[in-house]
Amino acid sequence: MGMTNTFTSTIQILLMAGDFLFSIWFLAILAPLSKRKKAGFADMFFAWVILAIIRVLLIFNPQPISSMFIHEPLNTILFVCSGLILFIAVILSQRIRNKNFQKKANSLGQVEDFLQLPPREFEDMIVELYHRAGHKAKRTGASGDHGVDIVVEAKNGEKWVVQCKRWRGSVGEPIVRDFYGVVQHEKADKGILFTTGRFTSPAQQWVEGKPITLYDGDRLVEIWSRAKTQQGQAGQTSSNVVNS
Repeated sequence: MGMTNTFTSTIQILLMAGDFLFSIWFLAILAPLSKRKKAGFADMFFAWVILAIIRVLLIFNPQPISSMFIHEPLNTILFVCSGLILFIAVILSQRIRNKNFQKKANSLGQVEDFLQLPPREFEDMIVELYHRAGHKAKRTGASGDHGVDIVVEAKNGEKWVVQCKRWRGSVGEPIVRDFYGVVQHEKADKGILFTTGRFTSPAQQWVEGKPITLYDGDRLVEIWSRAKTQQGQAGQTSSNVVNS
């Protein structure tokens, strides 16, 4: 009996907390903007979804929903409308972001253009390169010189790991050796290393006979230009742009 009362009391407290939170839903939706500099509509919509779940749970509250600012049912109506507006804003902002990304991707034409990209955008461009070739690729979010920046699920079913180095200088044999260890550790079929700089002769000689492909700045620009040209032909993507 005591456990039942405790459980009931806990539920009541949670419902009261949910009631209070929903009464200030507009502040909760705006909260991500104060915590993250790059927060946007997606973060606000995520907060709205959490509040929507709380609103559904409040249906089981025997007490009517109280509001500190707006009376019901107007409060809920405005909440639902805000969700629809945020949903539309998320879709539109994503389309604009994709359009701007594609525009920027198509503007890349020389090594210096890649050097001007922030590290994350440089990795995103390499992901885009594989997407245009028909492969599946995603960033890992890893950091450091010895990690995996991108994982590629090739069309032939193989797993490729990619490391990106937006460098002006040369990539030497020690870096390539370390990357080979990463390829083996990840049990990948192949490893690809991109750089905006160049690879030293020892590095190029060391990878001979190993499942590693090196792309220096010049080769990167070459395959990127090829990808743009072939994608523009009748809207078709190339199947052999990056088949390392």
